Amino acid sequence: MSDNKILKRANELFEEIRTIRRDVHMHPELGYHENRTSALIKAKLREYGVDNIEQPTPTSVVATIVGRKGEGKTIALRTDIDALPINEETGLEFASENDGVMHACGHDFHVSMMLGNAEMLSEMRDEFCGRVKIIFQHSEDTQPGGAKELVAKGIMDDVDAIVGLHVLPDEDPEEYGKVCFRSGPMTTSADLVQVTVTGLGGHSSQPHLLHDPVLAASQMIVLLQQIQARYTDANETAILPITYIRGDSAINVVPERVEFGGAARTYNNEVRKVIEDQVYKIGRGVAEVSGCTVDVNYVKGYAPVINDKELTALSRAATADVIGEDRVIDLERPMNFSEDFSAYSDVSGKPGTFMILKAGNAGHYAPLHNPASTLNEGTIPYGMAAMVATAIRYLNGDCSA
Repeated sequence: MSDNKILKRANELFEEIRTIRRDVHMHPELGYHENRTSALIKAKLREYGVDNIEQPTPTSVVATIVGRKGEGKTIALRTDIDALPINEETGLEFASENDGVMHACGHDFHVSMMLGNAEMLSEMRDEFCGRVKIIFQHSEDTQPGGAKELVAKGIMDDVDAIVGLHVLPDEDPEEYGKVCFRSGPMTTSADLVQVTVTGLGGHSSQPHLLHDPVLAASQMIVLLQQIQARYTDANETAILPITYIRGDSAINVVPERVEFGGAARTYNNEVRKVIEDQVYKIGRGVAEVSGCTVDVNYVKGYAPVINDKELTALSRAATADVIGEDRVIDLERPMNFSEDFSAYSDVSGKPGTFMILKAGNAGHYAPLHNPASTLNEGTIPYGMAAMVATAIRYLNGDCSA
C-alpha cells in the first residue's frame, strides 16, 4: 500500500473505528480495572488476524504483526486505555454510562485509532519487513503508571524503537487532523511532593510554649518557591506549585500536624534531581529551626518525554507524505503536561517519539481532564495514518529479504 493509499484506507475504516470509539467512551474504566476495554481490544485483534496476542498484566494487551517482506527490526506503537474519575458533562448521546468515570483525556480515541492501526497493518503484511508490536497500556493516568510495569516485564526487550500519540482539543472545532512534532523535550516530568509537619500543638495564646507546624509549613512552602529562582538555570523550567494544605483545628488552637503537597515538573532530568535534593534540604532546615518534625515523601513519577531526533524526523516525513505538509506542525515549545510514555525510552534506553494530534472539539471547547471536554471525530483517520506510515517507513528502512 503506497503512502497515498494509507490515508484513503484510514478514511474507509472511519465509520467502523468511530463506532468502537463511541462504545469505549460509553464504558470507561479506571486504571487497573480496564476489564471490559481489554476484552473488547482482544476480540477486535482476533477479528483482524494479528499474529500474536499477549496480556503482560491483567488489563493490558500486546499484539504482534509480522511483516512478510523479510527479517528486520521491531517497532512498537503504544496507546493508553484507562479513563478518569470524573462525572461527564458533555451532553453527548454516547456519554459515559459509568457514574463518576469518563474518558476525559482522549484515551477512547487512542484505543479506537490503535485498533484501526492493527487492522490496517494486518492487511499490509506484504508491504513491510520486521514486526510491529502494538501496546494497549493500562493505567496511564494513575501514578506510578502502567508503562514502568510493562517495561519491567520485558515488553521493550525485543523492541528497537517506540512511537506514541496523544490527542489535544482545540478551541476551533475545525482545527483537527494536524499532527505536531518536536525533537527533544516534549512533555514535563511529574514528581509528587508530600510533606507532613508534626509539632507540639496547644492554645494559641501561648505560642512560645509550642512548636507551631502551621508556621513551619508556611516557611517551607515559601522556601520551596525559591528553588527555581536560586537553584536552577533561569533558562530551564522548574514548576512546583503547592496544591493543598491541611491542618484542621479550632480557631484558638495550634494543631499538632499540618500536611501539604504539590507536583514538581521539569523538562530536564538534571533539574529534576536539583528539585528533589532541595526539597529534602529545605525540609531538614525548617525542622532544625522550628523544632518540628518534617517528613518529606518525594515520589519519583513520570520522567520527561524526550523525543529522539532521528526517529522524530522519520515520523514527521512519513506523516507529511500521507496527510500533507499542510497538516504537519513543528512545535517551538514542548507541552507542559506529563505522560508515562517516557518510561519506555527512559528505562529501556530505546529511542522513542511522541506526537500530538490536534483534535478540535465536538461543539464546545474544554481542556483535557475537564468534565465537558469533547473532540472532533474527524481526527481519527489522520491519527491512524500518521502512526501506520511511521511504522512502515521505519521498518522498511532496514529490510533484509
